[in-house]
Amino acid sequence: MFGGAKYALLMCFLVLNSSANASQGGLALVYRGPAGCDDCSSAIADALKNSTFHFDVQFIGPNEKLKLEPSSFIGASLYVQPGGGQDIDGARKSLGKAGIQSVRDFISKGGRYLGICMGAYLATDLGFNIVDGETDSEVGRPGFPVSDIGDYVVPIKWKGSQLWTYYQDGPYLPKNDANSGFLALAHYQTGDVAAARYSYGKGSATLIGPHPEAPQDWYDNYGLHNPDGVNSKLIQGLLDAAMAE
Repeated sequence: MFGGAKYALLMCFLVLNSSANASQGGLALVYRGPAGCDDCSSAIADALKNSTFHFDVQFIGPNEKLKLEPSSFIGASLYVQPGGGQDIDGARKSLGKAGIQSVRDFISKGGRYLGICMGAYLATDLGFNIVDGETDSEVGRPGFPVSDIGDYVVPIKWKGSQLWTYYQDGPYLPKNDANSGFLALAHYQTGDVAAARYSYGKGSATLIGPHPEAPQDWYDNYGLHNPDGVNSKLIQGLLDAAMAE
């Protein structure tokens, strides 16, 4: 039998250790609302939970318990802006000026932003304005195999290897060489940047045009096949980059 003091210390250690193991990546806030799609939010939420970081995931948005306001970001390590529709201007307006500023403040103070497809567009001056430089859809670019806004599987070059991923009208990203924090992570066949990390204030923004978080039902719905398998190492690599110091 343990004495009272020893028992209390042991229980405290077990609780703290268990909490650390259960949420190595800490709290991740995933936007869910009109500036994204519900399937996109749930897909990245599942990917975050199942990654080696084992994030504690909470949704944030106009219809969620957590709103886009400063108090919601207390204790968070990552904010995720998922994919959405085609209306970028409408998405920006739905976020609201106060919501956009709350995200900007979170990143500038050391937080991390992960933007996927629409979330990548919105990281530029089209939305949050945390990444300098212009961007546009990769669709129709010379040498790119996709010429419409349908759903496809495309190859990208990631750290010297070709990996396949789900794609739907995602952007190419700014080659922000003037920014000391710029790091290209992946390229399309055209040589355009498909994924990259940028610094903003004390924090960072990691963006990707395609959808590496896509679950099996997305592929099934459009009769698509990923040679590398669903939820491949690409999504884990992206999260590793996003959470790197």
